[in-house]
Amino acid sequence: MKKQLIALGILLVAATSVEAQSTFRPAGGEKNLELMLAPLGGSPISMAGIKYRHFSSANKAMRLGVFVGFDNKTTVTQDADDQTKALELKKKESSITIGIQPGIEKHMAGTERLSPYFGAYLDLNYTIKNKKDETDLVLNNGNHSLGYDQTKGGTLGAGVNAVAGFDYYVAKALYVGTELGFGIAVTMPGKNTAETVGLNDDGSGTKTTSGDSKKDNVSQFQVGPNVVGQLRLGWLF
Repeated sequence: MKKQLIALGILLVAATSVEAQSTFRPAGGEKNLELMLAPLGGSPISMAGIKYRHFSSANKAMRLGVFVGFDNKTTVTQDADDQTKALELKKKESSITIGIQPGIEKHMAGTERLSPYFGAYLDLNYTIKNKKDETDLVLNNGNHSLGYDQTKGGTLGAGVNAVAGFDYYVAKALYVGTELGFGIAVTMPGKNTAETVGLNDDGSGTKTTSGDSKKDNVSQFQVGPNVVGQLRLGWLF
């Protein structure tokens, strides 16, 4: 009985020692995913892309942010009218955005739960846009025909950001954090095309014209600080 008690005591001491040596922070080899939380905003939980990290060691992590978004909006700009033969008109706007943010982080000593870090990442994104405004064409015979002005194009964005932030582990493998940074970003327009359906020369019908266009082109250069206005919630696996 005495030997059994001694053995049990040794096991308890060993278990306590292991627990004492355990840490909430990554030791190396862990992977993690995170999402963004805006507790004071209109959308408390939002997914501004997916961020993946791989800890190659306790103080070094590779990161990769990915975003794929699609937006489609249709607005009725004119109601149909049987008496005047007016047509229902719509304004249609759609866009597809693909973004990728590869980077690296250096984590500092901090505490058992707090992991401050600094790092840098590239920000690359491409957006395709399509805008179509329908028009009501009145032919010379009094009939109405549907016309439109349509532009298609895109923008390419590139930037580099230096960042600093922290992860605070509220439980084993679960953390909250925030991040701020300073960076340079450039937005460059791609090739745009335009197509118009309007009245022909004598107004008896419609004609289609198309070609290159610079309408809605956006060129932008930014230098300055940037702050992520949400809390980051992540988990290790």
